[in-house]
Amino acid sequence: MVNKIITSVSILFMGCLVQAQTVGEVLKKITAGYSIAQPLQYKTDYKLFKDHKSTKVEENYKGVFYKNAANEVYIKINDTEIINTKKTNIKVSHSENAIVVSNPVDNYFGEADFNKVFELCKLNSFKDFKTYWEIILEPKAYSGLTYSKIVLNVSKTYFIQKQIFYYNTGINFSKEYKGTDINYPRLEVVHSDYSRKAIPPSVFNTQNYLSFSGKNSIVLAQRFKKYEIIDQRIISNNIK
Repeated sequence: MVNKIITSVSILFMGCLVQAQTVGEVLKKITAGYSIAQPLQYKTDYKLFKDHKSTKVEENYKGVFYKNAANEVYIKINDTEIINTKKTNIKVSHSENAIVVSNPVDNYFGEADFNKVFELCKLNSFKDFKTYWEIILEPKAYSGLTYSKIVLNVSKTYFIQKQIFYYNTGINFSKEYKGTDINYPRLEVVHSDYSRKAIPPSVFNTQNYLSFSGKNSIVLAQRFKKYEIIDQRIISNNIK
């Protein structure tokens, strides 16, 4: 459950258009820095807290983000891998023994894709703390987003340092099967060790996981033969 919350943030980060020109310029430069046709890599640290003020970490996952000069992306969060190439998009969940196959996503840059959710947020505040900017966003009414507030810390080199998501949807943290411990969690994501160093091409090779036979059939690599295929490219699955 919690792993799915964290993964969903990486797949679809809140991209919001705001009217203040200074904020708009910062967001444009962030997007430009991540989308430029150059390699990029960084580490991520996900910490989930039980409520908006708690200091106790309930769950902690590590991750990495890799992008090559062709703007193909590899993301790893705990036991989940996501690869988006020019030809396909796959999501591998090792805990669930499942691989989701879908069409490639254009201009997919993980947590810095500010075009994914358009006009769903409004600007709460924009502050300059000399070494970084703080941008606080609030989802608009009826946006369908599950947050009451999103905080971004952006470095003066236009890279995201930290994100904080304040959820307005209750999550059951009970360890008991029929127990109830509903709270509104807070997710903090820290980005570090940014580099433009090239990543080995094998990282983006989806044939490490599967290949395609004919037009629709999917052939799993030997080590994933027992994994379930969820084929979102077509209505029915053709699996070998």
